[in-house]
Amino acid sequence: MPGHQGIPRAEVAGDDPDSFAAELTPLFPAATRLAAGMLLDAAAAEDAVQEAAFRAWRRRANRWPGTDLGPWFLAIVANQCREVRRGRWATILRFAEPPDDIPAPSADAAGAIDVREGLRRLRRDERLALVLRYYLDLPVAEVAAIAGCSVEAAKSRVRRAEASLKSVLSPAEESR
Repeated sequence: MPGHQGIPRAEVAGDDPDSFAAELTPLFPAATRLAAGMLLDAAAAEDAVQEAAFRAWRRRANRWPGTDLGPWFLAIVANQCREVRRGRWATILRFAEPPDDIPAPSADAAGAIDVREGLRRLRRDERLALVLRYYLDLPVAEVAAIAGCSVEAAKSRVRRAEASLKSVLSPAEESR
């Protein structure tokens, strides 16, 4: 099966599962942080990364020769997170009634809950930009590559996300 511009598939991405896995494995911690920031659920994040790794293997011929695996794989992870959030079960779980016997959070936990809630309220593109920039500590150029936008658009998304998150967190911080 030919790859890009007549290049055989094996030369594009390699058909050796072990070499592909070896190349992908160092990206798992960053991918898991990205998914956790996007989904705000550790178990769902792990599932999303596993599914993204499987999709990356199936779509390895779509990767252009010589391109860095990191941004390509993280874009697959981000897309998988979008699909999870749009999925039927995510909608059902998001609107489920919480149990009545939840203990009050500690001050540190309350701050983490506030940040999580703030992230949840951001638009998906802003949350993605913020998570990539600050959770993964990626340069803006890589944020742009993963988000599929220009560098200027990525900078704008990060600034908007910072402002939105600050406005969401400010009322909670003033009440303390």
